[in-house]
Amino acid sequence: MLFVTEGVNIMKEISTSERMLNYIKRNPKSRVYSISDFSKFGTYASIRKALSRLEMEGRLIRVSRGFYKSSEFNKLINEETSSDPDQFARAYAEAYGWKIAPHKETALNMLGLSTQVPSVFQYISDGPYRTVSLSDGRKIEFRHRTIREISKLSYKEAALLEALKTLGKDRISPEVRSRILRRFSKKELEALKKRVQKSRKWVYEEICKLIEGSGNSVSHR
Repeated sequence: MLFVTEGVNIMKEISTSERMLNYIKRNPKSRVYSISDFSKFGTYASIRKALSRLEMEGRLIRVSRGFYKSSEFNKLINEETSSDPDQFARAYAEAYGWKIAPHKETALNMLGLSTQVPSVFQYISDGPYRTVSLSDGRKIEFRHRTIREISKLSYKEAALLEALKTLGKDRISPEVRSRILRRFSKKELEALKKRVQKSRKWVYEEICKLIEGSGNSVSHR
């Protein structure tokens, strides 16, 4: 009877693993998952066992404690593709129910306004201050801040607002505007304009300038 019980448990675990794999295959390889993303596929214990099995088989990579991504081997450099810090930050925030936005150099790097890779990837958050280490040693820092200004903005809109404030009014050159317009369409900027009317005056005026210049640019979102 013990043998039958163990067999049933193994079948349940395999079934959970297969369902999780099918779910993962439908998403981009860069996506980072928390344990709660798999809650519909079984109990907490069965999901933990399935994750352990998939990690041992090399199908999943542990990004940080409780967070995983699909294995993605790069043949050109002959090593596993590193996890995207932004994908992790967003998955982490979603797991804890936080609203976040890229901060300072992280926002600039995300929008292609800086080629400098941050030593620590920073995000503002309505959650508590926290620093999380990834398995490869990189660090993600969540800084608590009242974020009423960006609470109604999309993630991409909030990133632009933070990037503009990081640069400051006097550092927004024609080249910077050109790079922004490669990522934002006129329609997106017009929608953002309506949402930032109560933001800093120069930020609102800068959005207006971007809209004026958007007619001659092509967005590469």
